[in-house]
Amino acid sequence: MIASSLPPVPLVDVALVVGGRTVDLAVRAVVAGVVPAPRFGREGEVLATAAALRAAGADLVDVSLPPRMIGPVARAPEMYGPVAVRVAVGDEAATARRAGAQVVLAPPDVAAAAIGGDDGTVVIVDDLDDVPAAHAFAAARRLPLGVDASRWHGPEAAAREAAAIALGCRLVRTADVRRSRRVAEVMAAILGARRPRP
Repeated sequence: MIASSLPPVPLVDVALVVGGRTVDLAVRAVVAGVVPAPRFGREGEVLATAAALRAAGADLVDVSLPPRMIGPVARAPEMYGPVAVRVAVGDEAATARRAGAQVVLAPPDVAAAAIGGDDGTVVIVDDLDDVPAAHAFAAARRLPLGVDASRWHGPEAAAREAAAIALGCRLVRTADVRRSRRVAEVMAAILGARRPRP
């Protein structure tokens, strides 16, 4: 039987405060569009890309760049939306927050040092194989879990994103906002239909 070999869909009972509002992540995934490094190192390139990502449907604009590039986007949330930054070490998290990032995407070893709850820390993984262990880690600390799909391309990218959401990831970091937005909306409908009614 195929159904018995599939892992159960985990219950996600966390929220994320984004832009002053609380997002219930029980069935909804947020999409973070990645701003690539500007070709000519100009602030205007970053702002134009952030605006395009927001217009494409990104909930968050991921500006994982030097603080001088984060600040201009973070200072205009009404235009670009809330800012997320992916970090690799704890010092980067503090720097990103000082520059205006509302959400910090950190691997489990860095997120372990973060204050949980509504501080905007999201545990991030790069591979579907890492999701089960990271989900247990994040759930124990009441932190949301996300997946970095920014390097995934082609037809299988949507399937991987859907699998990640089904496995408990509630943030998708992506270079293709339109694709990820469609996947997030379809998965929200599926997960919402499976949620027990009171």
